[in-house]
Amino acid sequence: MPASGFPCRACGLLTEGVDAYVICADCTLEFEARYQETIHDGEQRVPQITGEIEARLRRLVDDW
Repeated sequence: MPASGFPCRACGLLTEGVDAYVICADCTLEFEARYQETIHDGEQRVPQITGEIEARLRRLVDDW
């Protein structure tokens, strides 16, 4: 299946993918960086969900 351009589900940046559900590399790196910040002394802490993150998650679920 050939790759096509689709908007990133997090930021809207045109991203290549074989499916309409794509996340760009920048958003993926941002997520990974946030996740790494939640790990402290081998113990994982759950990050607080802010209004912005909640809105992004709701948009992702609604679009899915």
